[in-house]
Amino acid sequence: MKELTPQLNDALRSHFGDAVARRDAYFVATYDELVRVVAELSYLNRDNLLFFRGQNEDFRNKAGATTLYPSLYRKNNISRQSLQNRFAILKELAAVLSGMTKPCDKRAADEIRRRQYIQWAILQHYQVYETPLLDVTQSLRVACSFAQLDSTTAQVYVYALGLPYMPNGISINSEQEIVDIRLLSVCPPLALRPYFQEGYLVGTTDITDNYDDKNELDFNRRLIAKFAIPSDDSFWDRGLDRIPRDLLFLDERNDQMFRICSAIRNAFRQAEGYLFDDGGDPKLIGELAALLRSRLELN
Repeated sequence: MKELTPQLNDALRSHFGDAVARRDAYFVATYDELVRVVAELSYLNRDNLLFFRGQNEDFRNKAGATTLYPSLYRKNNISRQSLQNRFAILKELAAVLSGMTKPCDKRAADEIRRRQYIQWAILQHYQVYETPLLDVTQSLRVACSFAQLDSTTAQVYVYALGLPYMPNGISINSEQEIVDIRLLSVCPPLALRPYFQEGYLVGTTDITDNYDDKNELDFNRRLIAKFAIPSDDSFWDRGLDRIPRDLLFLDERNDQMFRICSAIRNAFRQAEGYLFDDGGDPKLIGELAALLRSRLELN
């Protein structure tokens, strides 16, 4: 993907210099203060839409720079064969997902069967398997809530990314080499979790298991600023609070897609011989869908 040059106010420019990814995060004490800083950033970077991501930890590469890779690419030194295996597993899982959705919602099942990005969106959001897409949101409150989930440290991290404007539910910007998926537009309504998370997924347009430079897949190339915020309730003010876990992660009691994906995930975890990495036999992956259907008692 193309790299952007962030436009910063004086305070952030003094803190980050010309290397946002390599500098420490800028500390912001309250949500009210963060909204004000982000408002100015949004104004200064009008050629892009601001999206946000919250994390417990600021992951760094060997050079000391923040990394924001989609989950499929996070492992160091991934071989081409390993990536091919992972994409093949994704394809098999998607076939099972469509089959299990059909008795609940035939129209949704048809959409899932035909559209790869919807397959990946559901498999990622319901934690079935890693994908070549990165979770982000346009909601600053959602990002901060995710950052604070299960934190055991005094501060957590929120990232502001600049991404192209998106005219459609699935928007491909060939100039910036970015695909942006608005889950509220593409996920069927029986998949409620993405709606409560106000979720988006982003990736590179030429999503592939064959690339020359892995750094081209790192969304630190779109990083405008990164913030450290308190992990406790002192961050929230003006009557706002973090979004509760049970709304961010709807469970089997109130999300039908959670029940479907949980069954697939559990069956997949039991098929340990198909969790391939380097050295695995890719020919066996083609049997994965049949095995899972058998375990799930699907025709």
